[in-house]
Amino acid sequence: MSEMMEQETRTDLVPTNGSTQDLTLARDPSAVLQEAQRAAAALKDVIDRKAKPVRFNGETYLEFEDWQTVGRFYGITAKVVETCPVDFGETRGWEARAVALHAATGVEISAADSMCLNDEPNWRNKPLFQLRSMAQTRACAKALRNVLSWVVVLGGYRPTPAEEMDWVAGFGQAAPAPAPAGNGRPVGCTCAGRRHHENNPKCPLNGSPKTELAGPDGWVDPDVPDVPKDAAPNKPNQRTLTDIVLG
Repeated sequence: MSEMMEQETRTDLVPTNGSTQDLTLARDPSAVLQEAQRAAAALKDVIDRKAKPVRFNGETYLEFEDWQTVGRFYGITAKVVETCPVDFGETRGWEARAVALHAATGVEISAADSMCLNDEPNWRNKPLFQLRSMAQTRACAKALRNVLSWVVVLGGYRPTPAEEMDWVAGFGQAAPAPAPAGNGRPVGCTCAGRRHHENNPKCPLNGSPKTELAGPDGWVDPDVPDVPKDAAPNKPNQRTLTDIVLG
């Protein structure tokens, strides 16, 4: 009887076959950050060269192909594994599931689901096959974002994929052109004549000088007639640049 009571009241710790282990660093953090900063700098060079980067409220958002670029740095790719139609009464569309894979081994390291529905302003009147395609694009971008957002943030970019933001009013739209001045050209335009030329590499409204747009003799304003260099400046039948501007 006493042995039974002793067995019932014992509180000794009994070892188990399982074991626990504290989380440990996989690699030296400083080395990881150095590599990530190199990747972020390379990404910035790519984004800066894009003709139309996606900017909104002063922030830059990455499109799916930009996420693919970062994934390439780390040997990660995205794969769609499933799509299915969804119906919520008057709202219809597609849902997609994608995974991020380590390209060399095929090991799945992330997954994401996403939808594209016809109640979104930009997709209200689009055919369903386009909604299906966008659902897949969003899912792939999000799967990559789950793994790589910490890298793009180091580069100064927003972690939300651009494809998830197109429901926001005004997102991705070009900024309105400056109001025209009294001469008919936008304020700040230095183009000759009475209109602004977006391909004039010398006009400050077109950003930094675009020398690739200029020909061997420089960019020629189509509003200015080609006058021979040796022509007399004051012939009655010859119009000067002042005559053209004033009209």
